[in-house]
Amino acid sequence: MSAAAPGIIVRRDPQDLNDWFSTEEGFLTGFGKFQGQPIKLEPYQAAFMSWRMPNGQLPRFRWVTKARQIGFSWSIAMEALGRCHLRDAHTSIFVSYNMEDAKEKVALARAVYEDLPLGYQKRLVVDSKTEIVFEPFNRKRSGVSRIISNPSRAPRGKHGDIYLDELAHYTLDREVYRGSTALTLRSGGQLTGCSTPLGRRGVFWEIAKQELKPYRHHKRFEIPWWMCSFFCTNVGRAVIEAPHMDTHSRVEAFGTDGIQEQLDSLPLDDFQQEFECTFVDESYSFFPYELILPCTSDDLIVAEDPTDVPKPRGRLVGGVDVGRTRDVTEITLFEQEGDRFTERLNRTLVKVPFARQEEEIRRLLNILPVARLDIDRTGIGRMLAENLAVDYPQVKEMNFTNESKERWATNFKVLLQQIRILIGRRREAVSQIHSIRRSVTPSGRVAYDAERTAAGHADKFWSMALACRQETDEDSQDHEVGVTVFQ
Repeated sequence: MSAAAPGIIVRRDPQDLNDWFSTEEGFLTGFGKFQGQPIKLEPYQAAFMSWRMPNGQLPRFRWVTKARQIGFSWSIAMEALGRCHLRDAHTSIFVSYNMEDAKEKVALARAVYEDLPLGYQKRLVVDSKTEIVFEPFNRKRSGVSRIISNPSRAPRGKHGDIYLDELAHYTLDREVYRGSTALTLRSGGQLTGCSTPLGRRGVFWEIAKQELKPYRHHKRFEIPWWMCSFFCTNVGRAVIEAPHMDTHSRVEAFGTDGIQEQLDSLPLDDFQQEFECTFVDESYSFFPYELILPCTSDDLIVAEDPTDVPKPRGRLVGGVDVGRTRDVTEITLFEQEGDRFTERLNRTLVKVPFARQEEEIRRLLNILPVARLDIDRTGIGRMLAENLAVDYPQVKEMNFTNESKERWATNFKVLLQQIRILIGRRREAVSQIHSIRRSVTPSGRVAYDAERTAAGHADKFWSMALACRQETDEDSQDHEVGVTVFQ
């Protein structure tokens, strides 16, 4: 092993320091703290903030394809906070996948703002969950600086820098992008589109990959998992070597336990899409994203406990896909009004003993006026289904076969095509629906299924498909049910 080279100390003059602290990176790392610790940026975070054109100007359009959970939403929240303190009358607008993510970015910026030294802290004059506004340091100057955060809708009325976070996952992605470019044009602001991929579809994919037409003014970044020290054991080596390796080899060579768990818990193509910046071919899925996303809503509140379900105006119908050690048990309820289904409850039981699972379902049936609850009786679910069916006439025991799964999957697809189903916008639910593949078995039969992983077997989807299945004459008579909440 060679001896380490001696450290070199470069003395900076005051102008050097002023120049450094007047950059977003310098301001944040010089004065900022996060969770009580001085801010230290990952190399890709610092490169993102200092990215310039050859002429030294900021690029008008930045396009970032990224892995999940690498702290990029934090990065854009920090950049916005830095710009609001380094510039007068500056506006940063976040557009996010859902309202929860929108609020989170403002909360991150607010938390770091609180720990800034008072001498470098602009006065806060508006403080809400979706907007913070700062006075200029010199109050004689006009123009406040602000950070505004919205869910996935086109920003209106405000001009400045716009960040479209997780753009590929928006239902109205093209409309949001189109409205955002117009706002930056008028203000001279910067537009940043950043997202994990979601299939070879949508405006984010079109600009990131340019397979349909060139987008010459967009400057592109890719940030896979091996660029992030949280997932990678040796970023320096991985940046050079990992791109030339297959997924399993690079995870084995450079992955932390966390990234190895992710690889074990996801189908390979899902892992590559979520963590390796790969746009997966959608032709293999029975439910393409274009079909799923219009049937999701950020405004829909999906309960986890039966006591939180609002009093229904229609019938409550549900499905239970049973698991014990390998898979999870998923319980889903929809409210059916005419021919439309709205998701009301989703409860996930992970490695819960069957006796406890039965208690949970009995509690649900005693609290809510469920008109029909379908339970998978195939294999391990048989005893659970039989026990419940004895005491609750609305419980239906269902056999999972290739034929029945084909009926349920096809019916669910029709509901999506006709937009007669509404699901809470959750990445896991969308992913599980999209994971269903239609294949032909060696015997010539059609099969509908998903790859089994450590996290399950598309259990959430099958509980939804059971709840929303097309009912037969045998189901037509609703049973009178007694409940403790809705009388």
